[in-house]
Amino acid sequence: MDTKDRCTIVYADDAMIHHVLMRAMAQSHLLDLVYCASNGRELIDYLHENEHELPEICILDLHMPVLNGIETAKIVKERFPSIRIFGLTSSSDENERMELRDAGAEEIFSKEQMPLLMKQLAPSL
Repeated sequence: MDTKDRCTIVYADDAMIHHVLMRAMAQSHLLDLVYCASNGRELIDYLHENEHELPEICILDLHMPVLNGIETAKIVKERFPSIRIFGLTSSSDENERMELRDAGAEEIFSKEQMPLLMKQLAPSL
């Protein structure tokens, strides 16, 4: 499959090990992970710099320094409404998960469910 036909994704998480896992998972599911940020501010800056070629999907961790997942989701939803937002977090706090949904996330997955999220986003072959 040509990379131009792949679903494009950006990911924000302050744990670098999750960047490595996300890259491997995305590649194995024929998804194009175009950028990994360590916080929400980096992700928003990237989106502004690449407004001519926005990704289809934004995956956010809930707890990050500088700009957390909830605040990042609000900004993405407001400034880049064409981007679909998903949460990927280790938090089990239902109130936080609800806040992330209210901020614009379509669905929230636990970190252990990363393979399920990738499968859901993967193109049908």
